Amino acid sequence: MTDPAATHGLWGDLHRPDLSPAEADFSIIGIPFDGLASARKGASRGPERIRFWSQHMTPFSEDRTRLKGIRIADLGDIKIEKPESDFDLVRQKVAILPNVPILLGGDHSVTIPIFQGQREHYKNKHLGVLWMDAHPDLCDEFNGSKFSHACVLRRGLESGIKPEDVCMVGLRSWEDQEIDLIENGGLNVYTAADVAERGMKSVAADVHKILSKCDAVHVSLDIDCLDPAFAPGTGIPDSGGLTSREVIMLIQSLQGLPLVGLDIVEVAPPLDESEATVFAALKIIMEFIAVIAREKQSSR
Repeated sequence: MTDPAATHGLWGDLHRPDLSPAEADFSIIGIPFDGLASARKGASRGPERIRFWSQHMTPFSEDRTRLKGIRIADLGDIKIEKPESDFDLVRQKVAILPNVPILLGGDHSVTIPIFQGQREHYKNKHLGVLWMDAHPDLCDEFNGSKFSHACVLRRGLESGIKPEDVCMVGLRSWEDQEIDLIENGGLNVYTAADVAERGMKSVAADVHKILSKCDAVHVSLDIDCLDPAFAPGTGIPDSGGLTSREVIMLIQSLQGLPLVGLDIVEVAPPLDESEATVFAALKIIMEFIAVIAREKQSSR
């Protein structure tokens, strides 16, 4: 879709339709599915609106890192009709990508096959996860489904991700069946209240130290990690969350880590007429890209 009033090309002029994933730094894939959201729908519209407004982003990070040399291959969408079978299409794609995937949900259930694909791609390596979310998503089953968006990290642990290699930031809502894993499962948990008390700079330093022990790090970001004041367009907004500045600070603090992917989920444009939630997602994506761009520039 082209915006006739766009000020830039797709992904802030970084999209190169002539390049294959092997020739690009990033692959972007949309997964417009919200069939396993437990509350309000709308996240299936996330990829389309994020792409649309990416044509109004500039090829710079906020610290003026020039992104012009970064190449993005937007591979379109993977359609999900029956998650029990179609999720495997996502797993297969992620497992073979030769560059860094950025995946646009969709509800958080789409991260189940993303984790599986990353675990397969890095099967002989130490895979860490930065989990940014209001919710732990550690339920074994929710609303009768083991694929629910409330079960994502539980399935990730079952795929071979080790609890000690998971840093969870922004948590503030719990289901009874998650408590034992939160309190006794060996996960690194930093609640939104911890961030407010300690400050994000301190929490980010802890996260960096833990994830620096990993060979590869995937970031899974549910937009409801942000307080609804900053991102109201999501299925289950939960007050008392992170600020936009705190999330950006955490993303920027990942400099030097072996980043191998980002999924950004639960952006539901129909629930936010202002589309501020979409723009928050875009800001996070561009700052993530900039972290990797700085690594490339410093190695030249």
